[in-house]
Amino acid sequence: MIENKKSILLLFKERKKETPNSFFYERKFSREYNTSILYISDYLYKNNNAIAKIINTIIEEKKISIVLFEGDHISIFDSKFIKLISSKVKKGLFLQDDYMYHYINRITASACDFVLSGCPLSVLKFQELGYKSFFLPVETDGKIFKDYGENKVHDVLFFGRVKNNRSKITNYLKQNGVNIIECGPYDKISDTPEKLARLINKSKIVLNFTESDNTSKKNNPISHFKYSYEMKGRVYFTGLCDTLCISEYSPPNELLFSNNEVPFFYNEIDCLNLIKDFLKNETKLISATKKYRQKCSTFEDSNYINKIKMFIDNNKNENFNVNIPYWYEFIFFKKNLMLRFRSNNLKSFFSQIFDSIFLTKYRSKFLIPFFLIYSLFSSIIFLFKLPVAKLKI
Repeated sequence: MIENKKSILLLFKERKKETPNSFFYERKFSREYNTSILYISDYLYKNNNAIAKIINTIIEEKKISIVLFEGDHISIFDSKFIKLISSKVKKGLFLQDDYMYHYINRITASACDFVLSGCPLSVLKFQELGYKSFFLPVETDGKIFKDYGENKVHDVLFFGRVKNNRSKITNYLKQNGVNIIECGPYDKISDTPEKLARLINKSKIVLNFTESDNTSKKNNPISHFKYSYEMKGRVYFTGLCDTLCISEYSPPNELLFSNNEVPFFYNEIDCLNLIKDFLKNETKLISATKKYRQKCSTFEDSNYINKIKMFIDNNKNENFNVNIPYWYEFIFFKKNLMLRFRSNNLKSFFSQIFDSIFLTKYRSKFLIPFFLIYSLFSSIIFLFKLPVAKLKI
């Protein structure tokens, strides 16, 4: 532990095997804080009240002054759970996928002192409601994403999963003579951040796609639209590797790069024309890359963590009087049961049922009979599946 530094606790929903961004968060905050991490998935053998007590014990033992809760995808972190955590600490919600979960996140955030979001448009949406909110880029570690001095042997690189309109555009580029290399998170040449950074170094241009699928869940306010155009991390960490990023258009990117540091395309024809223009004019490519890299350097961890710290130190939300809607209470009630249902732990499953029905205060009182019925049916199914699940272990 470093003396004279505040201590911060980062609470993650689960240990991710794929794109484990907890690694970047830990390195980022460790520059200015004594940083601890807790994965809630490791404690699902207990009910929510017991988990909250564990967190509060850690807060006391490690003299934690700030607790950050991972938002977005539904977990045990609702406004009620956050209120169980010690009032002695500052509480923040940190987000990456606020697009589809904004209606949920804005209610959960009412129990916090501030919001950190990986999307500048999301930041404005929270500020519009009166929240203290700040942009938090994730993969901006300058010790990993940097200029390694590699030769630029690849014309165009795309890294990521093949989905949405990505293969359509990359195939079009190949058909029109563009030398493009593609890789994913499991490929040997790019399966670590360091390998990926060197691969970016070896490329003249990186492609960034923003088209993303929307979920069909009812709590997603844009579920009736098939796609949205979202912020992706590659648009800001590519520049740290001294490589130009050409991006499919999205409003968050335009907010972040307001001086045209990132060239945008709207379709495969635009994309092809941009690439050909830069590849045939080396001077233009070098100039655009330099301008882009200078902008990206402002988000690099060693620079940006001071801004994050200043924001956390100087901002605190006023008390929000939010009328919790019935659907919010219902989806978290179901999620708390399903997490224990999937873990096949008899004690924690029934303990959480008791916790959710008898120890939790709901604003939507009319839901309690439905909770009882849902719990009854879930319990019957759980008791039938438990012996089968144990035989598979």
